[in-house]
Amino acid sequence: MENSNTIVNLKQKLAEAEKKARLKDLKHKSYSSEEVSEIQKSLLDLMQEITGEKHFIAREKDVFAGEPFNQVMHRNLDLLVRIDYLTQAEESFLFRIQPYLEFKSNVIICREDKFKKKKKSIENEFVLGKSATVSDIAEMIGKSRRQTSEIMNSLKKKEILLNPEGAGRISENGRSVTPRTWIVNPYIMICAPRKNEVKLDQLTMRLFQHSLKNLKDQNGKKVNLPTRFF
Repeated sequence: MENSNTIVNLKQKLAEAEKKARLKDLKHKSYSSEEVSEIQKSLLDLMQEITGEKHFIAREKDVFAGEPFNQVMHRNLDLLVRIDYLTQAEESFLFRIQPYLEFKSNVIICREDKFKKKKKSIENEFVLGKSATVSDIAEMIGKSRRQTSEIMNSLKKKEILLNPEGAGRISENGRSVTPRTWIVNPYIMICAPRKNEVKLDQLTMRLFQHSLKNLKDQNGKKVNLPTRFF
């Protein structure tokens, strides 16, 4: 009897050792997408056979999924810091304005449009976020309109901001004015995915394609942006 138990225990240990070895091989082996799909199908078929119910395989949700964020071009920003290109007020402005960049366009939009929850529409109607005016931006970053306007115009001269003129007329502070859209240079910061390719609005790229090509250091020597991706 004792020999029988010993044999059973030995078989169990061998089975466990074989199982661990197979798992170890699975971890270190590379699989094609077709092989992965076949393994998943086999596992799901086995689960259905055991439980009598249909199952599915789901990935663990990414903690950053759906959470908006920007990417700063570190080497480009480092160069601007080293040549003392930006004032403290301009640096503060760029830091404060980051939460309000529109995804893929780098347009500064109003806070309520940036963070409002999107409603599902039967017609799948597209709603365009409102471009922020200087007054809107001043309120968003907690500065006076005069201070904000001075900083933004300075950043425009330095090719960090652009405000192309739109078509038509809009009402602003009781006046009829031409609409303008403020856009942040994506060579400094970008609100768009950058995995394998730049998924940035093509118009934004065209507007800034030739920007920041005449930079000079404190000694008047020409310097180039370390990173240009379009």
